Amino acid sequence: MNLTGSIMSPERVMLWLLAGVTIASFATWLIQDSVFDAAVAFSILSVIVAVLWGASHYEKTVRLSGMKNGGILNILAFVAVTGGLTYWCIYFYDFPVVGSIIGSIGTNAYIWWTFGMLEPGTPSA
Repeated sequence: MNLTGSIMSPERVMLWLLAGVTIASFATWLIQDSVFDAAVAFSILSVIVAVLWGASHYEKTVRLSGMKNGGILNILAFVAVTGGLTYWCIYFYDFPVVGSIIGSIGTNAYIWWTFGMLEPGTPSA
């Protein structure tokens, strides 16, 4: 097996990244003796890996998600709604700031994607 000069496939890179996420989460569990902290670490690191993969493979991400480009108004509305939801989580429920931001982005992205898939018309995928 020749490792020098060979290019790994994106799927293989993703497997290695997810293996690293899993190892880091188990290490968090062992070091901090907290399953909850390990689960939070796994969730956050998985989201970071997914965002990085999605950004580096933008065309494939848009094609696989089934959503068309929404334009600048759609992006601004997404940011405004996410900001409002983050503020609401922090102000009314005393959630931590980073958790509120990550949770708001995830919740809003899921809702945005769901409504995007329910729109009448031809799907972009």
